[in-house]
Amino acid sequence: MEYFNLLEFKKEPFSNSPEPEFLYVFPQQSSCLQRLELACRLRRGLNIVIGPVGAGKTTLCRKLIQNLSLQVANDATVIETFLLLDPAVSGTYDFVKTVAAVLGVFNIGADDHEWQIKEKIKTFLFDQGVQQKKNIVLIIDEGQKIPENCLEILREFLNYETNSYKLLQIVIFAQPEFREHLDARANLLDRVNYLHYLKPLSFWQMKVMVEHRISVASIQPDRSSLISFGGMIAIYAATGGYPRKVVSLCHQVLLLMIIRRCTRADWFLVRSCIKSRQSASGTKRISWAMAAMVLIAGLSLASAFYWKGTDIKGHFPNQERLLSGIDMKMQAPSVTNLPVAAMPVALQTGNAVETIPDAHQNQDQPRSEMPDRLGEIVIKKRMTFWWLMENIYGETGRELTEKMILVNPHVKDINDVYYGITAKVPLISEKTHWLKPETIIVALDKSTELEKIYYSFIEKKDMNSMPPMLFLSLWNKREGRQFIIALNQTFKSKDEAGEAIRRLPSEFAGSARVLSQWDGDTVYLNSRFMQ
Repeated sequence: MEYFNLLEFKKEPFSNSPEPEFLYVFPQQSSCLQRLELACRLRRGLNIVIGPVGAGKTTLCRKLIQNLSLQVANDATVIETFLLLDPAVSGTYDFVKTVAAVLGVFNIGADDHEWQIKEKIKTFLFDQGVQQKKNIVLIIDEGQKIPENCLEILREFLNYETNSYKLLQIVIFAQPEFREHLDARANLLDRVNYLHYLKPLSFWQMKVMVEHRISVASIQPDRSSLISFGGMIAIYAATGGYPRKVVSLCHQVLLLMIIRRCTRADWFLVRSCIKSRQSASGTKRISWAMAAMVLIAGLSLASAFYWKGTDIKGHFPNQERLLSGIDMKMQAPSVTNLPVAAMPVALQTGNAVETIPDAHQNQDQPRSEMPDRLGEIVIKKRMTFWWLMENIYGETGRELTEKMILVNPHVKDINDVYYGITAKVPLISEKTHWLKPETIIVALDKSTELEKIYYSFIEKKDMNSMPPMLFLSLWNKREGRQFIIALNQTFKSKDEAGEAIRRLPSEFAGSARVLSQWDGDTVYLNSRFMQ
């Protein structure tokens, strides 16, 4: 009989295989997965996830493949993912041959030179991406093993593109030393659309992960915890919150529970399990004990904040998520400059310059006069809080997450926001930037209603025929809140802005406006504007 049946499990909860169903998605992983999936679906090119050994990269990799296999409503594009598990090769020739084999390019001759194999890969990608309308995604695990001279090959692959999108999407999961290779190749680093660093779990995240795995694997999911709080402390002190180490140790803990016929693992049982795995000298015992004492002291100080809001299942309520040690700071994705066809659209009255008179307000006036809300948005399908923050503020991060949680107490889990819920969007004064009165902007749409203009932005922002655009929230004392869908650039003159409008598709050029002469106290929200 399998050991997990003895503890009333329907399957093994702490397998050493990367099983996506056991992945408990915390904000760090949730945002990373969403950004990677959207980058692949929107064909943004190169994306990289870096993390130390045992941080959960492989599990995240498998979950991404699973997510990309799901069909999205109103998107008929077929995504095909190809996984390269071990990129360690002797040179560039072997690397291109390996990539060709992984992609299924089988017409490679024994006498083919490297450039010939590249051309066959290019032909394959063109046939799949243009002729058959497929989205080809190459996922490379253990990316730190890629030889440095082969990184140039990846850069060449990223040059295979149409006027609208890249023919090959590349996602690399690698250990921290890979960053040194990137830094040495600025021309490749400059092409990275999204770069994310995975960190070990906090104690509370680890505790939830362990209990989640036990719940998913159990015959009765709502069973009481098999590991005591003291046992959890012992596990965290021994593993540092690295998922692989946690899973491996918990597996040994369950085996020891069976041997000792225990129904619950406490501090002492976990410590016994650790001692059986390694010999501990007197020095090691003292070091381990000191680490545990420091951890217990820290948890004791934090308990006043945590226990007040913790539910019996150990999931994160709003208060806990604010203190969980999650680092959500991200590099803003680079924007691919998509070429747009010049269209002979005359500047008629619909394209006339719209001037906002300068009220010459004092920029030093207190921002406390601003309202505390931008408005409300009803969440539609496939909309998330993370992309709401990214689109409106131009960034995510722990600070913004805390603000969103604070004004949306009705949202129990920020990672699982259901269709139809109303999200309140705060106007965060410290995130605003002064807009110079002489700034010239091309606006594709404009409204004082947040929800209306946001839905319009979602529809427009990823159209292949459109240049890069962003969502701008504006405020000044005279006109209050305004919301604009703007081209993501500023212009030196109104004539230059008018020329940009002429190059827009005709259905958008007719309603576009040139905005200038702003009130002196105008501020905007979106950290990516004018970057």
